Amino acid sequence: MFEDLLMAAVRSRTHRPRPLQARECQSPDARRCHLCLAGTLEYDLELEIKNGVLQEFWNSLGLAAPLLQVIPSPLGREYRTVTKRKAFSQRGSLSLALIDPDEQGKPEPFVVECCAIEPAGHAEIYQKVQEGLAKPYARPLAERLNYVVIKGNYREFTLILNVREISGRVVSAANTLSKSLTHLFPSIAGLFVYLDESGGRYYLGVRNPHMRPTAKKLFGKSTIFLKVCGKSYLYSPLSFSQVNQSLVERLVSEADRLLGLTKESRLYDLYCGYGLFALCLADKAGSVVGVELSHESIESAIGNAARHKAARVRFLRSDITAASIGTIMKQLRPHDRVILDPPRGGTSEGVIETIAALGPEKVIHLFCNIDLMPTEIKRWLSSGYEIRHAVPLDMFPGTAAVETMALFERSSKS
Repeated sequence: MFEDLLMAAVRSRTHRPRPLQARECQSPDARRCHLCLAGTLEYDLELEIKNGVLQEFWNSLGLAAPLLQVIPSPLGREYRTVTKRKAFSQRGSLSLALIDPDEQGKPEPFVVECCAIEPAGHAEIYQKVQEGLAKPYARPLAERLNYVVIKGNYREFTLILNVREISGRVVSAANTLSKSLTHLFPSIAGLFVYLDESGGRYYLGVRNPHMRPTAKKLFGKSTIFLKVCGKSYLYSPLSFSQVNQSLVERLVSEADRLLGLTKESRLYDLYCGYGLFALCLADKAGSVVGVELSHESIESAIGNAARHKAARVRFLRSDITAASIGTIMKQLRPHDRVILDPPRGGTSEGVIETIAALGPEKVIHLFCNIDLMPTEIKRWLSSGYEIRHAVPLDMFPGTAAVETMALFERSSKS
């Protein structure tokens, strides 16, 4: 695994941790957090190590295409616009903490006063949330709390309380907490309670992705604002969004460069989310079709298209399977383009093969889970495509994850 290679390289280059600084990942009793690289490495050294390990990993795949140097994040630290704390109940008290798996993978709490890869304002909000949850009025909420989540941009935050039950008592307690927090933090633009009865590890997960999740807005705005490539986006806090907004514009520009869109080409944007690629690249293509399963994301995408008067952009709510893609893309022409940005688990069985059988000239496949690359690249190669370029982007500084954008083209032999 890439993470194993990276951590071995980090250990070989850092014989002793540097002294803790004032705003670094540490517990209230000054224990260093070991959950990411930010407490061990300066960003420049982290980037140097990642480049070396990525090249080693790439060479092991035996591919002819070159791997470019990692595109660095403009913010190497304090970049995450999506953060979370899990609610742990221990000995009658509740703590909001990062998740530290033990040797058996059981989640254990690690309380931090601050986190070096999160904006400074997040830690302050989490601290006040914890103080509020300790008060008697908040007991119905505290007893049913799974996670506290912050999403937003670098100026405004949306707070999401993931709970096992949405009842009158829970909502009343959350409302009281909301009034206190929004008085203290004008940067909190919205607050929601989100129902998750599964008790699972995903802080915005639902048992059935085809079902619309249950959420209730208690305060403020219903959407999050983002401006990329000169275009303004509004999207639901329940939509998927990139955690590193400082690198999003470069992500889009690299896709634009590799796709080589023309007015004769139609772009199919699969797993389109709230319409980021589809609308940023719409002016370059003849038309765009975006496909996404999430209710909240596709509604955000449709709203964004309407605001931009993007008449040649169409969004469809659909699962992305071999059958659905075969139907949606049945009119694909050879000079059309495809971009797919699947979730961490990768594409469903047959999706790559179905797209390849339709024969688009160029396909961009984004990998947020680098360890899936060998398997999914092999599927493209077996389906008559060749990998031409691979562009790694450091979307997740401080971690062992690297977003990688791969360009595939039809093989001349197929």
